[in-house]
Amino acid sequence: MDALAKRGSILGGVLAALALALLLASCGGSDPKPTSADVSVDSTATIDATIRFWRQRAQRDPRDFISYNKLADAYIRRARQTGDVGDYDRAEAALTASLESLPTENYEALVQLSLVYGAQHEFADALTLAERAVALRPCKPFGYAVLGDAQLALGKYEEGAESYNTMTGMAPGLASFSRFAYLLELRGDLEGAELMWRNAVRIDGGRLPENSAWARVQLGHFYFKTGDLRAAETAYNHALEAVPTYVHALAGLANVRAARSEYDEAVALYGDVVARYPTPEYVIAFGDILQVAGRVEEAARQYALVDAIDQLYKANGINTDLQMALFFADHDVRLDEALLQARAVYEDRPSIQAADALAWALYKRGRHAEALDYAREALRLGTKDARMLFHAGMIHYALGDDDEARGYLERTTELNPHFSWLYRDEADRLLRTLQSSVRAQ
Repeated sequence: MDALAKRGSILGGVLAALALALLLASCGGSDPKPTSADVSVDSTATIDATIRFWRQRAQRDPRDFISYNKLADAYIRRARQTGDVGDYDRAEAALTASLESLPTENYEALVQLSLVYGAQHEFADALTLAERAVALRPCKPFGYAVLGDAQLALGKYEEGAESYNTMTGMAPGLASFSRFAYLLELRGDLEGAELMWRNAVRIDGGRLPENSAWARVQLGHFYFKTGDLRAAETAYNHALEAVPTYVHALAGLANVRAARSEYDEAVALYGDVVARYPTPEYVIAFGDILQVAGRVEEAARQYALVDAIDQLYKANGINTDLQMALFFADHDVRLDEALLQARAVYEDRPSIQAADALAWALYKRGRHAEALDYAREALRLGTKDARMLFHAGMIHYALGDDDEARGYLERTTELNPHFSWLYRDEADRLLRTLQSSVRAQ
């Protein structure tokens, strides 16, 4: 199926889902408040007060499943705001207690625990709980949200599309449109994804500032990944208009500055980001920008911090194998461990991201023919991801297939010349060499 047909199929599915909304109204009843992935985030002080309130309620009555659910929701929201992954463990404990108190008919606990397992990258468990939630309340939309999220993470793309389709029919809005935008990106339909992201931002309406900021950051990420730095910067600035000092928007602006080689500004912005929100993603990016800016010792300190954060994440039950496999492979360290981790992730959840990580780890270990099989699998949906395209190009080059390598590298640099701080110059140099070789023939 070509890209246009895929786009028509998926967008047509969205329209069909919207048409089903009237039929689904016969389910009756109202859905509980959206899961923590989809609601606004209060100030940290407000969340702390909320946690104290519901924790006291639960301590007074250990059978109060509602208090446990509310407590878990507050923990999840605080984890998303502060990056304290220990709150996911606390949320899991509260939800486990809730389900012990009410093993059946506890839809909200099932949905939230699925969300927690997803945050911990335990997607098989997240899928099981989401399936239970949907079976319990098939007319409530947010069960389908966490179900679709788990399905996509496990590489079950058609099933995930069906779940998102059902959710959209029940609750068209930011939560469902943003999920469809991501799905369209995976399919390689960038035009459709942009349209869906813009619809998600438009339908938000600005009523919840944090939701508005999140949506605009995602739109900014989309533009950055497709090479439009001006549009990305505009989206990030709009996010900051909704929530000043929003950490994810500052990280986006730091990337834009680095892409323009404005390294002092990028470093200042990322320094603020990692001080407030020290996740592996941001610490790695900060280290890489310091590296290309020539601040090697500072970069080394950030890379050392990545390992410390990884240990903290693992201690709190979060599976970091995919991210760390890519980190090790990108930085040419602990390559045997990178390969073991990438293979374990792929066996556990054979998504296109896992296939790409395994391909890159195999390439780094010199197993190029085997790497090619997984690189092809990573691109099987038609995904237009510059990093994946670069990996495929380097693997083809290592195998002596210069024509294929040139084609992939051309697509990489056309799509996003700033796909990687560490490898963008290498991609550009190799592409020029391959193009010169063709002209010389």
